[in-house]
Amino acid sequence: MDIKAKAFDEVLRMFEPAIKKQLVSLRLYKDYDEFYQIGCIALWNAYQMFNPDKGHFPTYAISFIRGRMLSHLSKETRYSERHAFAAEAMMEVVPSECDQIPLEAELLEAYLWNLTAKEKTWVYEAIILQKKPSEIQAILCISRNSIYTLRKNALRKMRENAFVLSQ
Repeated sequence: MDIKAKAFDEVLRMFEPAIKKQLVSLRLYKDYDEFYQIGCIALWNAYQMFNPDKGHFPTYAISFIRGRMLSHLSKETRYSERHAFAAEAMMEVVPSECDQIPLEAELLEAYLWNLTAKEKTWVYEAIILQKKPSEIQAILCISRNSIYTLRKNALRKMRENAFVLSQ
């Protein structure tokens, strides 16, 4: 069988099952499309470089395809070993040495102009110091439901102030 006499589309159709078999035998399910593309390109390179005097094309093509896939797989493995990406859950939170972000209180002050004293206290304790409602309840000496009412009213007023400032 003279492989050079056939068009590459026909060769690709003939060897498509062989490419897919290599994907299965190498257990490449994760990046299936990428490795399929690598197999097609490898088949094209094998088609271009094949010398009929040195053997049969099917054997040459399949070993060429498998070699390219293994080569790419080893490059990916090496890359993933050297470039570890930390998941958000794994990242350690480093506490800041300063109590708050610089200018945070000053920026927030512009939105607090029509809030009551208790609402301003809630904003400072909950937003800037990031305290829990139970901690704020102890500071203000009010009920838990009152804390949630303060929160609701403070956030509503701050949204209204943000709308007024944006116009």
